[in-house]
Amino acid sequence: MIAFGKGVHRLSSILNFVAGFCLVGMTCLTCADVVLRLFRRPILGTYEIVGFLGATVAGLAMAYTTMKGGHVAVAVLVMQLSRRIQTAIFTITHLLGIALFALLTWECIAYGNDLRISGEVSLTLELPFFPVLYGLSLSSFVVCLVLWVDLWGVLAGKKEPWSRAGA
Repeated sequence: MIAFGKGVHRLSSILNFVAGFCLVGMTCLTCADVVLRLFRRPILGTYEIVGFLGATVAGLAMAYTTMKGGHVAVAVLVMQLSRRIQTAIFTITHLLGIALFALLTWECIAYGNDLRISGEVSLTLELPFFPVLYGLSLSSFVVCLVLWVDLWGVLAGKKEPWSRAGA
C-alpha cells in the first residue's frame, strides 16, 4: 500500500504541475491579448482558450489540493470528539467523497463521449470540448485514489484523522 500511495502522490503532483503550466499559459495568453489589443490586433479565440485552460487548471489541481489538505475544512467540533468517533466520521466523509468523485468521473467520461460522438466544438476556434472532460474525469479519478489512500492510512492506524494529509 505504501508504493501505491507514493504512486498516487506522484500522479497528483504531475497533474498539479500540468495545472500550473496551464495557469502560466492562461496568464501569458491574457497578457499578450491585452497588449495586442492596444495595437488593435487581439488574439482570436482568447476567451475560448482561457476558458478551456481555466477548467483544466481547476480540475487538474483537485487531487493535489486534496492530498495536501488545502481545501476548506471545519474540524474544530470533530477534534473535540473521541478518536473512535473521529475515525467513524472521517470514514463516512471519505467514503461519500469517493462516491461523489467516482460519479463525477463516470459522468465526465459519459458526457465527453457524447460530445466526441456529436462532434461538438467551440464557436470561434472550433476546438473539441471532449478532451477537457476526459482530463476532468482523470483528475476526479485521482481524487478518488487520494481519498482512498488517506482513508486507508487512518484505518490502518498510520495516520491521525483530520491531520493534514501532506504535512
